[in-house]
Amino acid sequence: MAGLLLSTPPGDVEQARADFERGAALYRAGDFRAALAAFEAAQARAPAPQALFNIARCQEQLGQLADAVDSYSAYLAAAPDAPDRAAVTARIEELRARLPLEASLRISVEPPSTVSVDGEPAGLSPVAVRLSPGVHRVRAAQEGYQPLEREVELAPGARIQLELSLVPLVPVAAGPERAPDAAVRDAVAPVPKSPPRRWTWVATGLAAASLGAGIAFGVSAHQAQDTLKDGTPRSPEQVQQVYDTAVARSNAANGFYAAAGIAGAAAIALFFLEPHLAAPPEAR
Repeated sequence: MAGLLLSTPPGDVEQARADFERGAALYRAGDFRAALAAFEAAQARAPAPQALFNIARCQEQLGQLADAVDSYSAYLAAAPDAPDRAAVTARIEELRARLPLEASLRISVEPPSTVSVDGEPAGLSPVAVRLSPGVHRVRAAQEGYQPLEREVELAPGARIQLELSLVPLVPVAAGPERAPDAAVRDAVAPVPKSPPRRWTWVATGLAAASLGAGIAFGVSAHQAQDTLKDGTPRSPEQVQQVYDTAVARSNAANGFYAAAGIAGAAAIALFFLEPHLAAPPEAR
């Protein structure tokens, strides 16, 4: 193989030579995809312009016109004095003129899987292929998953992104395993019932009763005061009696108001304290 890099280890050169010769035989047999893989292996081990040229020829035969243009251009860059430079340049222009008619299909599969297009291996996803316009069949397969096939119709010059998701052969568990009932009963203690707030309700009742009595006496005191203003003639003794009654009822109302306030405050305090006071010592 002319053009091998001098810095390439001898072992790689010999393997590259074998890959190159294998690719040439496969190309003559019409197996262009296998030939492409062999020429690419040779180029990876020992870069050479002739390998790039043959890669471009295989890509052209496979319909990968854009890739063929790139490989032909790389060949000319690696061999600026190539005797067939004019012919290769013309071929590049011819292929570029046909490129708008090609469609591009990028295939992504979850999980990454082996992809084939129209029965021809395309590689491991994600993979991009250039195809002629029309209907193409894409197949994705991965061990442990159900194979998936899709038909894709490509228009001239189309750029399509196809995303596939494979279904596992064995359904994935919906969630973590549930613990046995016995273990759940042993692990979870019963919620203790709250003790009744008996004295809280007693204090609340006293507060309500005192407030009602205070309101009643307060209204009665105001009525007694209004009696002195109704214009009815009264003796000084009668006026004094009505006045004393109004004062007594007013004092009683104030007393009941104070009792209602004390009982209400006690009810509020008992509401928070009574459950703890009534609970057993180990629960406090």
